Amino acid sequence: MIEKVVLASASPRRKEILEMLGIPFEVLVSDAEENVETEMPAGEYVSYLAREKCRNVAEKLEARGENLSRTLIIGCDTVVCYEGMVIGKPPDDMHAALTLGVLSDSWHSVYSGLALCVGGTLVSDFARTDVKFRELSEKEIMKYVASGEPRGKAGSYAIQLRGASFAERIEGDFYNIVGFPVALFTRMLKTRFGTEICDISE
Repeated sequence: MIEKVVLASASPRRKEILEMLGIPFEVLVSDAEENVETEMPAGEYVSYLAREKCRNVAEKLEARGENLSRTLIIGCDTVVCYEGMVIGKPPDDMHAALTLGVLSDSWHSVYSGLALCVGGTLVSDFARTDVKFRELSEKEIMKYVASGEPRGKAGSYAIQLRGASFAERIEGDFYNIVGFPVALFTRMLKTRFGTEICDISE
């Protein structure tokens, strides 16, 4: 039985989604390195990063002397992939504008790796959602970038905010684009730990 949930992320979007699901949780931000040079496919890459976040936070909790046998630790990482190229968070506004120009009038994929740890059991998987952008004009790209919304967002846009106007078609879990794959989370809880969201929600 899960008695405590710890989110290994400072992401406001992930916190909002867990709150939306009615799950009480605490946040303990991971110190795991997120910018890892690798040739791994996008799905494997985000799964690896999610596992590292879980391990890092588990070590922190153990160092506090906490018993983790009934604690669920959630690690998650999200990237955008365009024609085999992984696109993370933009380092500056120029990169955000370039990214949006590339994604304009084309399909891209959003991958989120999800890792769940209870006691000594750590499992991970990933979700993929495909997104088709309509054609974006240079003017609207620059105005969007100036709004500051692309900062800190994988792919340089927020689908749940102003970036919603860019998406012409979505195939897959919408919440995966936001940054937390709810459908995958629900499935993993049930198949790997025999637990349903209603068992840990308020």
